[in-house]
Amino acid sequence: MDKFKNMINKNKKIVITVIVLIILSLIIGIYFVSKPNDNKNSETQTEQKVDVSKESDNKKEEKENSKTDKNTDNSNTTSTTKDNNNSSTDSNKKDSSSSNSGNSGNSGSDKPSKPAHQHSWKQHTAQKWVSNMVTVPDYETQKVAVGTNFIFAEDGYIASNIDDAKAHAKELIKAGYIGNYRTETIYETKQVQVGSHQEDHGHNETYVDYEYCDCGARR
Repeated sequence: MDKFKNMINKNKKIVITVIVLIILSLIIGIYFVSKPNDNKNSETQTEQKVDVSKESDNKKEEKENSKTDKNTDNSNTTSTTKDNNNSSTDSNKKDSSSSNSGNSGNSGSDKPSKPAHQHSWKQHTAQKWVSNMVTVPDYETQKVAVGTNFIFAEDGYIASNIDDAKAHAKELIKAGYIGNYRTETIYETKQVQVGSHQEDHGHNETYVDYEYCDCGARR
């Protein structure tokens, strides 16, 4: 025991510092253990505040909705009263117009009525083309062989008939001539048809397309 006491006395400062450190660690631990509870309390308080604010907002919305419902009810009632007033004014106008029309009918009966318009119809004419297709021949100027000349060189005799040429040849032979002759084709210029084409030899024809009146009516 004396040795233990001596050790404590020698290490007194160390023991005191250790005890102080242990006490400080306990205080710090207690502080940190209690701090989350404070945070939780603060959070619950903020949540309660938020809930209170939400409830107040909901109450404000309910009040505004009730006001709008009242306003809509008032507007509906005013519109119905306006409709009733308008219907009454329309009925009054109809009654007044019917009474006025009755009065005008009575006053018009006093004046002489104009005779009804009678149409004076006049004929409006137009022209149309009446077609008449005709085949027309096409002609061309050509030289056409129309005969043969028999020409005797010994005396210059010309015959256009073969029989006359033979008879003259016999006479020349009797007279001591040979009696020869030559032939020459006779041509004449004529209009020769070379084809045809279609032509419309129609004419304009007048017809009545409609009747009209000076008032503007047509039929």
